[in-house]
Amino acid sequence: MNLYQNSPDNQSRDYREDELFLTIENLRSELLEVAQERSLSDHAVLELSQRLDGYIVLAQNLMMESLRSRKNGAAGYTKNTKNQRIRNKAALQQ
Repeated sequence: MNLYQNSPDNQSRDYREDELFLTIENLRSELLEVAQERSLSDHAVLELSQRLDGYIVLAQNLMMESLRSRKNGAAGYTKNTKNQRIRNKAALQQ
């Protein structure tokens, strides 16, 4: 049984995850719409694609962090280390 399942940290983490996945889905939909109207090499299409890539990398980092914490027996996400924060920030700046 996970004693931390309903903790405020987990609730805020779930909210951030939901927000992240909504952002990814919204960007994906927008990218599909713009790509249908313009060339795939159009600046707007490339910019949306790069933004979407950054959010996808961030989501993948969060998923990997979750898997690592489960493997190590920790409950939920651990706090981001400085290196993780730098990787996440770099992913969003692509």
